Amino acid sequence: MPHSVMIILWDLGKIRQLFLKHQTLLIKMASSSTDNIEDKYTHAEIEMWSVENLKEYCRRRGHKTSGSKKELVSRTYVLANSNVPEIEGEREKEVSRKKDYKSLYTKGQASTDPIKLKNWIDEKNGLKLWPPVTYLDIHWFMKECGSVGLNREAMTAYKTGKAYSYFQCDWLKEVFYCPISKQHEYCHLKAKCTPSNRVNDPPHNLWVKIKKKSGDIVSAYCSCVAG
Repeated sequence: MPHSVMIILWDLGKIRQLFLKHQTLLIKMASSSTDNIEDKYTHAEIEMWSVENLKEYCRRRGHKTSGSKKELVSRTYVLANSNVPEIEGEREKEVSRKKDYKSLYTKGQASTDPIKLKNWIDEKNGLKLWPPVTYLDIHWFMKECGSVGLNREAMTAYKTGKAYSYFQCDWLKEVFYCPISKQHEYCHLKAKCTPSNRVNDPPHNLWVKIKKKSGDIVSAYCSCVAG
């Protein structure tokens, strides 16, 4: 084989190696300039994504977001490498969801996203620090923020002891307390809750923002579809 041909082949081999090495970056660059090309990722790259990012990717393409992280990674990998496009308007919905979520934990007095807070105290040591929330506080919060039907259903469950039976059966997991800071007027309580209709699904994450002194409930969040 002529020496010049060997050099050309060697150069082509090098170019191919560089392309493979930077393939993801090249696809991303192409994606930013056209809506017809989808991002493609390796399985290893997708495994590094957070659960929230995996769910968002699936949600934007109209696919379910339940399951373990391993299942989400597999689902995302198939979607990313099958050129499944985003549903029109889904990105705007996601931006709106994030804005609504931020308004929950900044209500009353600005604070950090409870999911990102680190200074949580377990139930055994934090119970004595919980704010004095009463049945009436829960009623007024539900009345102000929830629908009439949901408020009636929740209050009925409380009165009949159904809510407490869920707690006894360990549907509601350990409740953690976070003071946010010593000077902060509010605190957070958080826990995981077993889905009532799909007990084998991963538990929902929920938190409540409460005034430390009065026990007034300011906002609440659950990762379930209803929020």
